Amino acid sequence: MTKTDIFSGFLGAGKTTLIRKLISEAYKGEKLVLIENEFGDIAIDGAFLQDAGIEITEMNSGCICCTLVGDFREALQKVVAEFAPDRILIEPSGVGKLSDVTSSVVMMKEKGLDVQLNMLITVVNGQRVAKQLKAFGEFLRNQIEHAATVILSRTQNMKEAEIVHAVEEIRKYNKEAAVITTPWDQLK
Repeated sequence: MTKTDIFSGFLGAGKTTLIRKLISEAYKGEKLVLIENEFGDIAIDGAFLQDAGIEITEMNSGCICCTLVGDFREALQKVVAEFAPDRILIEPSGVGKLSDVTSSVVMMKEKGLDVQLNMLITVVNGQRVAKQLKAFGEFLRNQIEHAATVILSRTQNMKEAEIVHAVEEIRKYNKEAAVITTPWDQLK
C-alpha cells in the first residue's frame, strides 16, 4: 500500500519548505515520489528534491484538479506501477481544490490502485490568511475545509493576538482540523 500525502496551500505559503523539512527529518528511509503541479518555475525545488533521491513527475500546464484531472490520474497510476513508492507526496498548484485532488486519489483506490490517503495538509501564511481568503475565497476555503491539518506558516513573526485571529479565520471553515501554529524551526 502506498501512502499518499497531499500538501495544498497558496504560492508562497511554504508547501515546498514543509516538504523539504519532512523529507530530511520524517521520511528518511522511505521510497518517495513527488507529484507537483505549479504555474511558475520549479527548477530550484525540483533540483533539490532530485538531489535528495526523490522521483518527480512535473505537470506544469494547469490546475491539477481542474484541467489535468485525467492526466493526474494517469500520472498516479504510472508512478505506482513504475516506482512502487512507500509514499507519494502531492503538491498541487495553489489554486487547486483539495477536494478535487482527494477525490482523484479516492477514485483511483476504488479502481484498484494500491494507494491510501494519508495526510491532507493545507499550509496557510498566518500573516496573510484574511487577505488571501478575500482574494482567493473559493480555492482557499476549499483547501481549509478539506484539510485534516492546517499549518500556519510565518508565525515566528506574529504576535499572539494575530495568531489567535488567524486560527479563528481557519475555524470558520474547518472546526475539526488540527491547526498547528508552532514556528517551523521548532517543529519536530
